[in-house]
Amino acid sequence: MPTYQEMEQIQRRIEDGDTTIADADLVGKFVSWIPSYNCESAAEGYFSFLSSIATYKPTLIEPLLKKAIEPVYYLGYENSEEILSWAASFAKARNAMYVPPELGKVWLCEELPNYKEFIAKCLIEYMTE
Repeated sequence: MPTYQEMEQIQRRIEDGDTTIADADLVGKFVSWIPSYNCESAAEGYFSFLSSIATYKPTLIEPLLKKAIEPVYYLGYENSEEILSWAASFAKARNAMYVPPELGKVWLCEELPNYKEFIAKCLIEYMTE
């Protein structure tokens, strides 16, 4: 299981233009990472990382997003509108454990809504598990 420091290093490498990290390895590390055992902090960690690299690795948004919404679902958000609202609030939060970078905040508010249908599909999967 990767540590926060390892994930932060991966994030910085991607932001700096490093293309040597295989997509499958990145997804595997993200899915096995536990940013926190608290659902709120875990959701913040996943969304912070996702929002940071979404611009650089758009083909990975859906596999990472599927994992990122899981703790938000367990917080009681059961539809895509609620999750998008949570993400927009998180983007504006100043006292979060994990804070997305400025570019990530923009992505959460402006680009994430484009994944509303995908989020709804993921929620259906979580509800039927």
